[in-house]
Amino acid sequence: MAYFTDEEKLHFKEQGYVVKSDVMPMHLIDKAVDVLWEEIEADRDDPETWINAGPKGNLKCSNHPDVRATLTETPIQDMCEEMVGKGTLAVSNYTFAKMIYPEGHDNWTPARQMHLDGYTCEGVVDTFAIAVTVNINHVKPRSGGFSIWPGAHKRAYEYFKTHSLVNGLDAFRNAQGEYYDLPTPVDVTGPPGTVTFWHHLMLHSPGVNCGRDIRMAFVSRFRRRDNNDMRFETPDDMWAYWDGL
Repeated sequence: MAYFTDEEKLHFKEQGYVVKSDVMPMHLIDKAVDVLWEEIEADRDDPETWINAGPKGNLKCSNHPDVRATLTETPIQDMCEEMVGKGTLAVSNYTFAKMIYPEGHDNWTPARQMHLDGYTCEGVVDTFAIAVTVNINHVKPRSGGFSIWPGAHKRAYEYFKTHSLVNGLDAFRNAQGEYYDLPTPVDVTGPPGTVTFWHHLMLHSPGVNCGRDIRMAFVSRFRRRDNNDMRFETPDDMWAYWDGL
């Protein structure tokens, strides 16, 4: 049985991402949430303490078995391989646990920390093939949802055909270092178990959380097993190594 429809695969090719619901059972999510609350520096029963709480960055519990289970005991890797090719992928990083805490105000603005994973350090190319961002709690609009710029993967790929891979963000910036001609970002919302599958060249950012809840999400990335042999290749057809597309 296929995980994705032809329409969803086409959307992934054209827009660089696709969102699926109900990818994992709630009992895995509930156990992972309990682990998160053991590390979050706030009172689980007092929402006032959630505002601008901590810790920031990838939580240390990212490697906890109950957190990893949301990847290892679900069909997520099989779903990714349906697009890239069966047996082609290895986990590049497991479940980075990323919290976006409420900011305590209603002055929402679009996401502003756009970047390309694997190209954030000057002179470094640490690429992968496909990534997933998993909502671990219910993410409402303007509440820190994963933000993504539709079609950015195609623009970046065309740029890399004639430019160095070590300057990835220059695909989106002018000579003054300002971003230009960007599409309107999509703010992914949805209940626990909502998964965004996204191409590795997608421009993305954490959203601004003007909601009342902590945005809880896990991010995992997959690389091709032959990644070291082809990481610097840019075939004319950007889907040359995607057997399922």
